[in-house]
Amino acid sequence: MNDIKNKLKTVLKHELITGSFYIFIGTTFSSFLAFLLNVYFARELTYAQYGILASLSSLIALLIIPSSSLSAVIVKYATVFYAKNETGKASEFYKKSIISLLLFSVIINIFTLLIFPLISDFLKIEDILLILLTTLSVSAFYFATLNKSFIQSLLRFKLLGFIYIVSGIGKLTSGVVLVMLGFNIYGAILSILIFSFIDYFITLIFIKNNINKKREPIEIGIKPFVYYAGPTALSLFALSSFIATDVLLVKHFFSSVEAGLYGGLSLVGKVIFYFTGPIALAMFPLIVKKHAMNEKYNGLFILSLILVTSASLLITLIYFIFPDFIISLFLGGNEYLKMSQYLGMFGIFLTIYSINFIFVNFFLSIKKIFVSFIVLFFAFIQVIFIYLHHNHIGQIINISILVSVLLMISLVLYYLKLIDVRNIYKTEK
Repeated sequence: MNDIKNKLKTVLKHELITGSFYIFIGTTFSSFLAFLLNVYFARELTYAQYGILASLSSLIALLIIPSSSLSAVIVKYATVFYAKNETGKASEFYKKSIISLLLFSVIINIFTLLIFPLISDFLKIEDILLILLTTLSVSAFYFATLNKSFIQSLLRFKLLGFIYIVSGIGKLTSGVVLVMLGFNIYGAILSILIFSFIDYFITLIFIKNNINKKREPIEIGIKPFVYYAGPTALSLFALSSFIATDVLLVKHFFSSVEAGLYGGLSLVGKVIFYFTGPIALAMFPLIVKKHAMNEKYNGLFILSLILVTSASLLITLIYFIFPDFIISLFLGGNEYLKMSQYLGMFGIFLTIYSINFIFVNFFLSIKKIFVSFIVLFFAFIQVIFIYLHHNHIGQIINISILVSVLLMISLVLYYLKLIDVRNIYKTEK
């Protein structure tokens, strides 16, 4: 009995558990507030307006993919610098990173504005101001992400959780106030813009001492940076497209009202990812650190996989048993109840997606960048299948499940191949 208690205490004190806990509390609370905000939008805006908002939110999700990939690169290199106590190199790396992100942000925003006619035609949105606010929100998000990445690389998970909470409160407050003042969709997008900038300055205060050390030259050339950043960008872009392009394609092929209803379904379904995402955020820098120090890391990955799978399946089960209640609870019922028949299946889709998310982050943390081509291939297949077959909402969800399962099988096989070829468990020291 004592052995069981000691093992339980050891597990609970595991850095993945404690790190995930703080991030989980922060991101879960923040996501819950964001969820409440979206519920408020879904109830206050018309179905057509919420369809536009859902499509713009998906567009933002795709546009911030470069930021996410660069964040993964930043965490990877900064974690190694801090693990080796090379604070001067970390400071130099921060300076180079912020310049790179600034340039990248300018390019992507200009490019988005240049192709506005194409975006307008595809999403049936004629207001350029909405697109401008969207791209500005993406830019602000880049800078906040940079600082959060350094906090993550410092393994300051408690601080990171606190920042997520503050951000969530700010976005909820500003979003509700702006909509109440009559700004509608503009207020929803503007709330993201405002608090992304506030996020940046708040996080800057906490990392100021870590990035103001006497800078030392770093040996990171453009080739190794691009070699890792490019495939990482592809991986995260392709992975995020699984839960973004379906919303965009529904907005394109279906009526504005149907797009709004599907946006509500997607919102509720993503609760699964809101709960499990923090585990990957905590796992990534921990495995990067262990990999850099030649320590064992596969147990950490397996533990992450078990936690994600268990939580996802539990929520999906609830979706199957109480679909009408869940839809009514979050979206207020009404026309949204038409989507309750799809909630359980959407939960399956998000469960598989969350598992794939853990796999991809694991591969990227140990520099197995070939995974990017695997994910990109199946993301492309999902888009093609939905583009060719979109007779009803159920068909779109079934396609997403099928392609996600095929991706998961491929990732498992790739993992097993690594164990066999690289003999990971035997060679780790």
